[in-house]
Amino acid sequence: MSLATSFNKIRRSVGIKKCVIIDGNVGDVYLDKNKKLVTLREYLEEMLDEMEYPDVIYWDRVEGATGALDRLQITDSVEVQGDAYDLGDDDQEEEKPQTGGLFKSPAEIMNVVYKNVIDRKKKVAFILNWSEYLFSVNGLSDDERQNITLLGKALKDRKVEYLNSDCNESVIIMILGKSTGLPLSFYQGNPEVEIITLQKPDRDERRAVVEKTEDQFDVRLTQNTHSLLDPENAPFIDMLEDFTSREIIQLCRLSQKEPKMTYDKLFYLFKYGEKENPWEKLEYARVKQIKEILSKRVIGQEEAIAKIEKTIIKAYMGLSGIHKSSSRSAPKGVFFFVGPTGVGKTELSKALASFLFGDDQACIRFDMSEYAQENSDQKLIGAAPGYVGYEEGGQLTNAVKEHPFSVILFDEIEKAAKPNPRILDIFLQILEDGRLTDSKGETVYFSDSIIIFTSNLGANEVAASADKESVAKEFIRIVKEYFDNELKRPELLGRIGYNNIVPFNFIQDEDFLYKICHSKLGPVKNAIREKYKLELEFEKDKPAIEYILKGVDIAKGGRDVLNAINDRLLDPLAMFLFENKDELRSLRGSTIVAKVAPNGFEFRFQD
Repeated sequence: MSLATSFNKIRRSVGIKKCVIIDGNVGDVYLDKNKKLVTLREYLEEMLDEMEYPDVIYWDRVEGATGALDRLQITDSVEVQGDAYDLGDDDQEEEKPQTGGLFKSPAEIMNVVYKNVIDRKKKVAFILNWSEYLFSVNGLSDDERQNITLLGKALKDRKVEYLNSDCNESVIIMILGKSTGLPLSFYQGNPEVEIITLQKPDRDERRAVVEKTEDQFDVRLTQNTHSLLDPENAPFIDMLEDFTSREIIQLCRLSQKEPKMTYDKLFYLFKYGEKENPWEKLEYARVKQIKEILSKRVIGQEEAIAKIEKTIIKAYMGLSGIHKSSSRSAPKGVFFFVGPTGVGKTELSKALASFLFGDDQACIRFDMSEYAQENSDQKLIGAAPGYVGYEEGGQLTNAVKEHPFSVILFDEIEKAAKPNPRILDIFLQILEDGRLTDSKGETVYFSDSIIIFTSNLGANEVAASADKESVAKEFIRIVKEYFDNELKRPELLGRIGYNNIVPFNFIQDEDFLYKICHSKLGPVKNAIREKYKLELEFEKDKPAIEYILKGVDIAKGGRDVLNAINDRLLDPLAMFLFENKDELRSLRGSTIVAKVAPNGFEFRFQD
């Protein structure tokens, strides 16, 4: 719903309903009919003036009541608890009536509201701002019960006059961030109350705000464009999706503080507080080598890496998601990695994070087995207000806020999808809109991330085979059947994209295992060099690797290579270093030579 639609609904409801509650985006600024930016209070006061309300009273706890206070009914025959104010005798005409600063306490203003709303001779509009602070969230005090009773009676005690020619009666307009800030009993099922939620501006409304402020933007336009609203800059408005008008104005002010820069860079600076966008820093020559770079860490998965390459090149060329209207908010890429355990699905995710963002830690991993319990999806977006952990926010939303440039890995998705199907709705929103709102109402964006789901679906059903094409087709069939028939959520697979299912090959070739082992020994050597200032070398590489691989269960894939390195190399190496601990400092700069003996590795120091 656009803001214009919401305001039209407010105009229709005011005077027909005795109470209109406005929540949502109430702290923003809005374009009135004269294309002037105004606050919600100013907008409502203009609207009420057009509707010929003679008495409009605005109230909050700081300012008290302001407006036509001299014409308010303060005392009458109705006995109500609370203080009354003397606004002056009729004989003292030389004194100006007070127009503000009175009735600052809720009890005082509720008395005034009640006495004036039930008066059939009056047509008065009360605007009560910051209404969420009128009542406690957890249980009402006696004073608050009295206040809410007065408010309720004001709506019900006024006589219904269906023969009145004036369709607009006295009205109470309450402004608050969330309607849940009011007692549920006040508005639920009450025909005299209308709740209207103000959304953030839609595309046309954002464009109108940009048009209003464009001459204040100090940005460097692209070649052959003279305006932010030129057709070539159409994505500019799309990038502002989910922005409030205030945020657009803040973006404008930021452009005046920073040296003249392109709009994209200004946008990222405002959104993330970072001038450097890792996607922009990708070098053409490096992107050309992506297959070679990833293949050094992930052995035997050339087909999977080829699919990754196409997506990254598409993102590098700025073509990601341009076929969608929400192109700017969609993730740069989405993949569903499926295949046997230990073949490199997680490792490829980390390698991609390192390639794109310079660090394995840019791969944010969520073990989906931890989200299998009912309501555990709240851990991702945060607990609801009033529940333990609400202040902490969600694990996923917090991580993306802190690291917007990242690979987000949802590991073994099937472990959460079936037992906790509600979690799929979160993924649906991320894939469809590229954004997610946490329990505190803060929105995070996935537009600069890569989303990867991994799964072991079919690992026990698909037979290992050298025919990679048939194995891939079988894995894809199983994934499609899982979403269509078992989860009954084909729309989620539709958002992921059928062509983004990436099957991984079985590792059967011993040459692959040899390459994997050789690549994994590099970090071991680096760790020994860093910690002890010693070099680790093998007397002969091939016999050493062959000995390690004898401890590998090929059915467990490359992960078992790590287990074999730990058991066959690191265990005896630790014992050797422990036995020579007193000499390690004096031996810095030396080499530890590992030799395969009948009982395993033997080690010696060599200068």
